[in-house]
Amino acid sequence: MTELSPVSWLADQRLLWAALAFGSWLLLCWLCLVRPPRPKAMSSVTALEWLIAYASQSGAAQAIAERLSSAFHQHNLQPALLPLNALHPDALSGYSRALFIVSTYGEGEAPDNGASFWQRASKARPDLTGLDYSLLALGDRRYADFCGFGRQLGDWLDGTGAKAALPRHEADRLDTDVLHAWHRQVSQWTGLKLQAPSSAPFSHWTLCGRTQLNPDSPGSPAWLIRLLPVGELPDWRAGDLAEVRIGSILRTYSIASLPEDGALELIVRQVVTDDGSAGQGSGWLCCHAEPGAMVEIQLRSNPGFHLPEDNRPGIFIGAGTGLAGLRGLLRQRQRLGCPDNWLLFGERCQQHDRWLAEELDAWTTEGTLLLDRCFSRAGDQPEYVQHRLAAKADQLRQWVDRGASIHVCGSLAGMGNEIHSLLQAVLSPQQWQELQKQQRYRRDLY
Repeated sequence: MTELSPVSWLADQRLLWAALAFGSWLLLCWLCLVRPPRPKAMSSVTALEWLIAYASQSGAAQAIAERLSSAFHQHNLQPALLPLNALHPDALSGYSRALFIVSTYGEGEAPDNGASFWQRASKARPDLTGLDYSLLALGDRRYADFCGFGRQLGDWLDGTGAKAALPRHEADRLDTDVLHAWHRQVSQWTGLKLQAPSSAPFSHWTLCGRTQLNPDSPGSPAWLIRLLPVGELPDWRAGDLAEVRIGSILRTYSIASLPEDGALELIVRQVVTDDGSAGQGSGWLCCHAEPGAMVEIQLRSNPGFHLPEDNRPGIFIGAGTGLAGLRGLLRQRQRLGCPDNWLLFGERCQQHDRWLAEELDAWTTEGTLLLDRCFSRAGDQPEYVQHRLAAKADQLRQWVDRGASIHVCGSLAGMGNEIHSLLQAVLSPQQWQELQKQQRYRRDLY
């Protein structure tokens, strides 16, 4: 065995250490390139970012939120403007100040674009001790649970440790005094000059005609009311609403026509009180007013019920006067050349309640409408729209898989709630989640 000299042994040791050092350097480079970067800590800029969140069914809360966002931008601030459904409850910890503008739907429910958020939030308690917020709740005192969702959201925020920077404000039917008071306090809190929304003015319209849709029906008379403006015809979109003021009476109706039709059309059910007299609003429109009589109307945008921007298939479900809102949507789709339309419409009597039969049957003959009429007083086989939809559950699932949107219009109690429960029961969890996530389920219920 050959013995190494001290010089050779030292050279070999240096080569060994050099090789080890070089290998370690290569390993370090590989780790730096392959390992995912650690998430960065939230910067102070992000932590101080403003959030403007809304939950809106008929568009009022969304409109207020959008105006606030525009005012912030005019002062070189960049708030996040989001519907509640676009937020996860945990994500609220990423903001230090927030404005919540939320409506209540029906009896204390969250609007459709806030329902998914509330399902998650009601089961979670994130730590939001770093969040200061202000909440504007919109509601209607004619419902028992006035501002129910707004109150629930406020209580939930308080339970997470979030701090109310301002007292909660609750506006009954967009009470201007409440809206102005809240905006003044938000202005003081933010240091910005904010203008409270001003109501669109009422304009004068004349009654130019009415046609009964259900002569001899066992149900209350329903009328197609036709109105013309004093002056130029304003613009509106299918799905929008008309607030009609008759003396001190204010009623909201779904619009049943398009501007291209040359007139504003409503479908109004004549209300009969317990003593047999006609209701104040519907009685004037359907019975007492002579052609040429004047009425005040304010048009309201209803973005949550507008058609999707594309020509995807559409399922339209309604009963009674709910046909008004659906008719406007169907007329718009006919003008756009969208052929895949399925209408399920329910009324009382097959002989006397084939509302708008000439128009609907013509679309059916042309092949642009699949029509299911259902009658609750059809002898031995009474049927409601929810029964027909349940019987055609396979067809419903096929249309939803093709990307169909669903529009429901009519009474919340009964039909609206029944359809809502049925959809959850017959659709798969994935189909139901996709409908909500993609805003393909839209309701105009009253």
